[in-house]
Amino acid sequence: MSEPTFIPVPPEIMAKMESHREENAAEPLGQVADRVLFEDEKVRVWEMRLEPGEMSDLHRHDLDYYLVILQGDLIGGIPPKGSGQDCYVAELSGDVQAVFVPAGDTEWAYNCGRETFYELMVELKK
Repeated sequence: MSEPTFIPVPPEIMAKMESHREENAAEPLGQVADRVLFEDEKVRVWEMRLEPGEMSDLHRHDLDYYLVILQGDLIGGIPPKGSGQDCYVAELSGDVQAVFVPAGDTEWAYNCGRETFYELMVELKK
């Protein structure tokens, strides 16, 4: 397993991200992913699938978690305007990739690639 590689955000993708931030500034928080696949007292396992051009709900990661990325070529993160965080794009290798992400971020996930993005997210409850 490897980790995604963060790349400079191409101008056309940055324009789309900035436009989304502006147009959706008042959006309420939604779910962190599409659906829960498993939950017990230690973890909650979510599934997320985004087609090219699709964005997730605005969501906050209240717990530490691991992303296990199974499919995709490019994925972006769009923090809300005024958060002090920059938009980013990660290039995915096509191999299974895993990333630890600490609690605290709020963002929209944006499939800015040409392939379907598919991941499992493991939230650590303890």
